[in-house]
Amino acid sequence: MPDTEKYMNTMNLDQEDVNKHGWKLGDICHIGGSWVTANGYNYCGYEEFKVPLGARAKIIGIKQTNLNASWGKDGRGDVYVDFELVDHTNPDGTPIRCGNRHGGTFAEANRRFAPCPDGSGDLGYLWEKSDSDSYIRWSGMWVSMMGEHDDDHKFTPQKILDPEQYACPTCGVVREPGDAPHHGFRCDCWQQ
Repeated sequence: MPDTEKYMNTMNLDQEDVNKHGWKLGDICHIGGSWVTANGYNYCGYEEFKVPLGARAKIIGIKQTNLNASWGKDGRGDVYVDFELVDHTNPDGTPIRCGNRHGGTFAEANRRFAPCPDGSGDLGYLWEKSDSDSYIRWSGMWVSMMGEHDDDHKFTPQKILDPEQYACPTCGVVREPGDAPHHGFRCDCWQQ
């Protein structure tokens, strides 16, 4: 029988450190990798669950550490989070929780993370432009998080877009990660 009391009391539960990502308790983030597993080794009696890429997670604990601080440009260390999956539960209806996971679990930890510029709500990454096509395969493009891996582990995204086709028709400013979703550009033309 599952030990629900222990399971629900994650390591950093309700802790809300000021952190380099600016996350707050209650923020909804997205799982950014296919390696995330909940309930490893049948933790507390709950069966293991492979968390799907892009799954939504509510932050329930945040711990800013000094670990690896010497490697960070800002001199700040790693962030660890506890989270609860929004759209998935254990078979008994208990929310699926993960404790003390590296902040890199979330797609939002990647500075390239951005919603699709076409307004579809798809999640992905906006790659910087590069002078060398061999430097970045998707130079200057928005690439969906979802896609397929072939037998050689080469990733083929479901969607690749040139964000410049979604530039403001008035001034040409291109949507950037973090722009307001109601208009999607870093300009004030939409208010005029």
